[in-house]
Amino acid sequence: GHPSVPLVPAIIAFGEMTGASGKDVLTAYVAGFETESRIARAVNFHHYEKGWHPTTTLGIFGTVAASALLLGLSEDETETALALAVSLASGVKANFGTMTKPLHVGHCVRNGMLAAMLARQGFTAAGDAFEHGHGFLNVFNGPGNFDAEKIFDNWADPLDIVEKGLGLKQFPCCGSTHPAINCMLKLVRDDGLKPGDVAGIEILTNSRRLPHTDHPDPRTGLEGKFSIQYVTARALTDGRVVFAHFEDSAVADPETAKLLPLIGVGEHPDMAAESENQFCAEVIVTTRNGTRLSARIDHELGRGPSNPMSRDELWTKFEDCAALALPEPRIRPLFEMLENLETLGSVADLTGLAALQAAPVREAGE
Repeated sequence: GHPSVPLVPAIIAFGEMTGASGKDVLTAYVAGFETESRIARAVNFHHYEKGWHPTTTLGIFGTVAASALLLGLSEDETETALALAVSLASGVKANFGTMTKPLHVGHCVRNGMLAAMLARQGFTAAGDAFEHGHGFLNVFNGPGNFDAEKIFDNWADPLDIVEKGLGLKQFPCCGSTHPAINCMLKLVRDDGLKPGDVAGIEILTNSRRLPHTDHPDPRTGLEGKFSIQYVTARALTDGRVVFAHFEDSAVADPETAKLLPLIGVGEHPDMAAESENQFCAEVIVTTRNGTRLSARIDHELGRGPSNPMSRDELWTKFEDCAALALPEPRIRPLFEMLENLETLGSVADLTGLAALQAAPVREAGE
């Protein structure tokens, strides 16, 4: 899943409320990250393939752990908050490609913060809400489809965030499509491939990447985010994939639309579902003159420790995101503040810089 999205809103909000420092919120982030990661060890891949959206069904427990640390909850209160979250966890993959998918995340963060606040006020929940026969593990995964011992094995020795690291999403679309995007960008960069050169495109990947991304005819920006055909075509037509490509109007771009019928997708024979090579792709292009071009990427779960994004790439991504909400003069200072978050005396300095200007209230119909 995406471990940061259930964590960052909560640690910034509670960090500001409690007068936390940058180091405090980073510590809370790590606590939340490890909690999500450890529970994920116990339930995946069955949890994911059963249809749950683990970013939220597991991420809520990270929200709770991070919130509990910043709110100063006791051990008993934290246990209660986690048990409460069992009954508030939700999100199914059937809603990917619609407005409901990002709603999952907001719902998750709100519910995780609510669980922590209710526990602090003395609310109660079952202490065995995870392991009970009718608890989280048995209900969400089913008996025999989890290994609870993996939650606690070698806890923090080492930390998952240190051993495995984080993979940053370079493009604003489903991470399962990123290897194919980068394959196409490589062909554009190294071979000078142009849209008019193409007679056919084949995208081969791990079969686990296809059920939620094999959408050959997206009609909205949200559907475009989950169309491996669309984002690969965009990489070819524009030489990049950015937020503007996921406006509803952008999905109907004529040059990109002409490419979609030329694209086929399938399972790669060397990228088995059960292999460790989960995020991978090979893109094979047949040109109009009969030339065959191909590019392959293996083991690319975002841009992680083995292939980190450069500072320039991070800045480009950050600017593309921040420009949707903030005036230009605030974007660079905010980026530099985040780069040095551990030295920040008060999170309030960060939220002050990132705060949106209040928009005037409009009457219905305006």
